[in-house]
Amino acid sequence: MSDINAAKTVTGRSTVNLVRSSHPWTEADSAAGFVLRYLVPMRRQLTAIMGASELADNALKLLLAHLVSVGFGDHKRGRLRDFLIRGVRSAAKTAANELPEAKRPVIDLESVTLESKEWLTFWREGLLERAWRSLERIEHAHPEKPFYTILQGATSSTPKTPSVLAAQIATEAGIQISEAKVQELLVEARTTFAQLIADEVAETLEDPSSEDVKREIALLGLGKAFAGIAV
Repeated sequence: MSDINAAKTVTGRSTVNLVRSSHPWTEADSAAGFVLRYLVPMRRQLTAIMGASELADNALKLLLAHLVSVGFGDHKRGRLRDFLIRGVRSAAKTAANELPEAKRPVIDLESVTLESKEWLTFWREGLLERAWRSLERIEHAHPEKPFYTILQGATSSTPKTPSVLAAQIATEAGIQISEAKVQELLVEARTTFAQLIADEVAETLEDPSSEDVKREIALLGLGKAFAGIAV
């Protein structure tokens, strides 16, 4: 995944390369290994379908075992989220049918579509969580660039002021920075976070163009992360 050099400044504006990532899901060496990145949204969807986390975990094991055995097969095209929701539906049905009839849950797969609001919500939140974790790793590798701490503090439900963030960074990392520097780093943090999201989205598409990534960002409701950033 990307590092802090992802964010560039051109003529005073922050900018993001929507198709910088060159690792689409269709070229993954291991289908199961790649899909492990998205266990959280898949498990949440399966739990919603089956009504219990234990049943969801059994279905998820079936799906992963299938991917280990046959990979993506002939379905290695289009959007990864479409491939996965089809796999989730199939795994839920198989797992339910393997249970004794008396213990078999009634599952409704009709509402679990490629564009269902529930699935898109789980998927969006999963991508955002991966971007946050990547930003956190950048901060751990480069303590002088506390992007995660600053952006999380600035975007929380009760946003922290630059002075509070400067004090927090001094206490937690032992780094003294001014309020003005916090503001400067916040711009870098926003741009880096937007780049991380763009990379995440691009990797879930097949041979994406900038327009493909823009369309997916809009469809998933991720546009807010790109406000004020040139793409």
